[in-house]
This record gives sequence, C-alpha cells and structure tokens, in this order.
Amino acid sequence: MKRDTKEINMPKVLVTNDDGIDAHGLRVLVDALSEHADIYVVAPATQQSGKSHSITFMREVTPKERDVKGAVAAWELDGTPADCVMWAIDYLEYEEGITLDFVISGINLGFNTGLAAYYSGTVAGAREGAINGIRSIALSVGGEGGMDVEHFDYLVGLLPQLMEMSMQIDPGIILSVNAPDLPSWEIKGVGVAETAPRGYGIRFFFEKKKNGNYQMTGGADYLDDNMRYDIDWCAASYVAVSPIPTTLSDTAALMRLKGLTQVSDCLTLIIDPQEKMPVRMKNAGGFISNLEKLAHSVSRMGKPLIIAESYDMGEILPQVKKHAAEAETVRHIHPDVWTSPDLEKYTGAIDFRKVLIAGAATNVELLQTVPGFLRRGYEVVVLEDCCDSADRRGHELSMKTMEDMGCTISTLETEVMMMAGSCSKQVLDAVKNILFT
Repeated sequence: MKRDTKEINMPKVLVTNDDGIDAHGLRVLVDALSEHADIYVVAPATQQSGKSHSITFMREVTPKERDVKGAVAAWELDGTPADCVMWAIDYLEYEEGITLDFVISGINLGFNTGLAAYYSGTVAGAREGAINGIRSIALSVGGEGGMDVEHFDYLVGLLPQLMEMSMQIDPGIILSVNAPDLPSWEIKGVGVAETAPRGYGIRFFFEKKKNGNYQMTGGADYLDDNMRYDIDWCAASYVAVSPIPTTLSDTAALMRLKGLTQVSDCLTLIIDPQEKMPVRMKNAGGFISNLEKLAHSVSRMGKPLIIAESYDMGEILPQVKKHAAEAETVRHIHPDVWTSPDLEKYTGAIDFRKVLIAGAATNVELLQTVPGFLRRGYEVVVLEDCCDSADRRGHELSMKTMEDMGCTISTLETEVMMMAGSCSKQVLDAVKNILFT
C-alpha cells in the first residue's frame, strides 16, 4: 500500500463511485479533497450505473492497485459500488488499521434526484458507508446533456460545507447532493430539500424497440412551483442537498400493525430539550426543572410524548431523557419541526385533538412549528413556564404572537392536572407528587 507524509490528524476519506475508477468526476473529486484529507479510493473497474445496492455474493472479487493522483492509495474492484465500500472498510480497518471519517461517492455524471436515488450506484456507495456508521455523501451533477456534463467547480467548492453539514446529523443519514450542470456564476445557491417521491419529477419505464425488445429509459414527469423537492431546486438552478435515512422500519406503521396505535385526547411535544439550548437562559434551572416535571408526568400517565431534537444542539437533557423512554424522537434540521416527515408519521398514528407544546427557542422553533398544528385543526396549548429563550424580549413577543394566532397560553400545573383528572387515583396522586414536591 502506498504511503505519503500527510499529517496524522487529517480526516480519512474513502472515495468511490459507480461510473468506474477512470471516470472524470471521481478524479476531480479526489484532486479537490486531497489538500484537506487523506484520500483512499476504491471504485468499480467498469461502469456500474443503475446497480443500486447490489452486491457480488456468488463469486470472488479481485482488487487491483491503481495510481490515482492525490490519493494515498487506490484500488479498482471488479464489483459494484456497495462491494467497493464494503471491501474498503474491512481492508483499511482490519489490515491497515485505518478508521474512515467519511465516505464520499461520485461525482456522478447525471442527476440522482427523486426516484433515481433508489436505483443509483452512487447513492448506494454512500448508503453502504452510512449503514456502517460512517458519515457519507453522494455527489451528482446533471443537466440536459445527461451523462455528458462539464461543470463540477461549484459542487467541488461546496465540499467543506457539505462535510460540515454531514457532521451535524446522524451518521446513518446520507447527504445526497445534486448540482445542475451550469457554470458556477449561473448557480443560484444551495437548497435543502426532500428527495422527490415516486411519481414526481421523473419516471422510469421500458420502451419497446422496433426489433421487439425492450430498453429501460427515463422521462420527465410533472414539476410544480412549491420548491419542496430536490428536483424542483435543481430545475431552478440550485444545488439540492437531501438527507436520506438508512433505517428499514417505519415506526408509525409498526405501531399500527402491532395494534399499538395510541388513543389520547392530548399529545405533548417538547421541542429541542438539549444541552446547548439553556446555556444563555437567565432561568435555565427553572426551565429544565419544569421540562423534567412535564416529561415525568406525561410518562407516568402513559400519554403520548414526542421529543423534537435539533441536529446541532447536543444531547437530550438527562433530566428529560430519563423520563422519556417511551417517547418518539423527531430529528429536524429546519426550525419548523414539521419539515421532518417523522412528525407527520407519529401524529398520524395517534388519535388526538389537543397538543401541549413546550421547549426552548420560543422565538424560533416554537414560533415556526405552532402554525403547522393550527393549520391541521389541532387545539394548541403553549405551556408558558415550560418555554424559554436566550432572547427574553423575543420570547415575550413570540408568546404574544402565538396567542394571537389562536393558541391557548397556559401553565404546566394547570394542563397536567387537567389530564391527570381522568386517570386513576393512584396515577393522580403520583402526578401531584411530581408537580408539588
């Protein structure tokens, strides 16, 4: 294995792709990353587009060392992108003692937006990294020319920012990044967006040829102007960044199929009860104490509880976490928690009419999340003594704004005791003990 003299604390990055080790996009990517990281390349020997997450299971694969400018070491593998990442992780860790910090797959020639992410070998290379607990990014450039793309410079310039974004989220979530094939001065910026669902933006189908055979092809479907999906942003000359999870279970569906769908008049949502939130609050101690009482009381009553967790605000406060073992967790990037599809899933699995909302950053997260509940017809109660912000004036204005929107402003004791009134005497006594001792 080839060595160089780079600093030992440089991040270790595995680069792979599905266009093959000789692809121009891979060479551009390695060259750009090599100034800032130790680069190891393991890529397919031949074109593997559309192979998705397939693996070579029934035959041997052969790694061959290659010379790739900017890489500490490089190999081609006669397998799929998933094979390449799987082999690289095992070889580098167990035979060379190297622990990878990132897997970056690409730069693919052609978009991997929407439905294409299911079939993409580029995305699969990143997914294989993510399911092994390594932060992973898939990079693609597309346009009207299909695989005949020219412009990589804007995407390459985003690499430090993309790696930093990946550091702020769970390593089991891929960043799928799609850039339009445009000169950098024509790209308008970066948009964080959902990956478009099936039936939106593009569809794949078999086209019958004159000789009677069929060939897979793709065609554009409809777009709208809501700018919700990755395809919309790319069509509008933006780079689209989409977080794609690697989880295999849908919690809401699991709840329904197990017969565990909860029936409750009231749902409690605590937004961002995390370690970094209370740091600059004047009454941090009282705020944390009230959140603990709220989580403990709701848990004791067996009522549904959702914890919203921002990716960059640290761990859940231990005072809350110890009482939230049965709570569902919603992770979000944008301040509006409704931008996380998990919130829609969980609320859809619970039959409730009223929501109690508490948490930090009243003037940001709460203010942006509350309208989503109101639009869906829920009665919204904001617990004033369980909300706070480092910006005291902003907190007060936000409470007034939410009241003007149609929310009820109430207190921890009032709302929890109303809920406890319908519980057994044993539970009621336990809740009184939590609140008043």
